Amino acid sequence: MGGGPAGGGRVRGVALNGLCWLGGVVAGLTLRLLDERARAAAERVRRDERLELARELHDVVAHHVTGMVVQAQAAHLVGRRDPARATESLAGIEAAGGEALRAMRRLVGVLRDTADAPPASAGTEQIEELVERFRRQGPPVRLRLPGETAWPPEVTSTVHRIVREALTNVARHAPHAGQVTVDVSQEPDAVVVEVTDDASGVSAVSAEQRGGYGLIGLRERVEALGGTLRAGPRPGAGWSVRAVVPNGRA
Repeated sequence: MGGGPAGGGRVRGVALNGLCWLGGVVAGLTLRLLDERARAAAERVRRDERLELARELHDVVAHHVTGMVVQAQAAHLVGRRDPARATESLAGIEAAGGEALRAMRRLVGVLRDTADAPPASAGTEQIEELVERFRRQGPPVRLRLPGETAWPPEVTSTVHRIVREALTNVARHAPHAGQVTVDVSQEPDAVVVEVTDDASGVSAVSAEQRGGYGLIGLRERVEALGGTLRAGPRPGAGWSVRAVVPNGRA
């Protein structure tokens, strides 16, 4: 009789320990599943970015090779009658071939997808249009662009992509910002792009959201070109996205 309550207590203790253990296992499996899903999503973003870069590489090389073929045909036709013009065509072929090789080296290791989507080769005028559209719907933007923008196509499209992604993040996560600055500058061997805002109250949660999959893909693109990208809260208030993209002149 006296052992009954004690025995029942032991049974309840064992049952409680079992439930705690089971809860721990379920929680651990859930966290592991969420982590695996996050890694898979990040890898999909990186793969998509590589494929987009590969499509651009295809179009850049196809453009230069087409020009080389045309100039070679012209040199063949006029070579006997006008050797000087044939020499000019050969110089053009050499320049186009060198540019195509540089583009290929900068995007080496990128595998091309079978789907032929048009490249996003956007110049500074497209960046101005992008900023103007943002101004009409979001906080005021101060834009600064360099006077010279003779960059390779993959650099030009990447600069546009950086600005677009950064402004999209502002619209999603900091629509109350008082001022946004888009600063694109030209250094001897690189293009520097920095987009900042002055939105206050950047919590740990909002910082994680603003550093989501869009920035993962953007970093993949910039690093594929040999550059660097940093994104995070600014001292005091606001957020900053800063990328350094080699311009192929080094």
